[in-house]
Amino acid sequence: MYQPRHFNIYELTCKHVYDKFGDTAFQIFDEKLLRTLDLLRDHLGSITVNTWHEGGQYSQRGFRCLKCSIVQDNIMSSTDYVSAHMTGQAADFDVRGLKSEIVRQWIIDNQILLPYPVRLERDVDWVHCDTRDTGQKVYLFNS
Repeated sequence: MYQPRHFNIYELTCKHVYDKFGDTAFQIFDEKLLRTLDLLRDHLGSITVNTWHEGGQYSQRGFRCLKCSIVQDNIMSSTDYVSAHMTGQAADFDVRGLKSEIVRQWIIDNQILLPYPVRLERDVDWVHCDTRDTGQKVYLFNS
């Protein structure tokens, strides 16, 4: 099980999962995502995923469980819903001092550094990065 160098588990999981599994929750993540996030933090600096642990508003930007409102809302409105957030393959984040479009462009321009292929969501005010393999090193999609 890979332990990221730059992230604590509470930054990457919803509170439900953290309360139940604590630090052992790293086992539910795709190692490719954790290694990619470490690399991005190495190069881009301060990356913020979840902030619930410090009283912040973000709680569903990493791993999402069935109790999370985003998951429940999507299940109620769609017959088929499986997000990369639910399989430990995705994180939404911000980089201090950089607009999301600048971060996406940096990832595209520096894709040679990426240890694995990634998907990036276009036209959102945060960076969605996941490790579902599309056969391209960087794949841009619209939700």
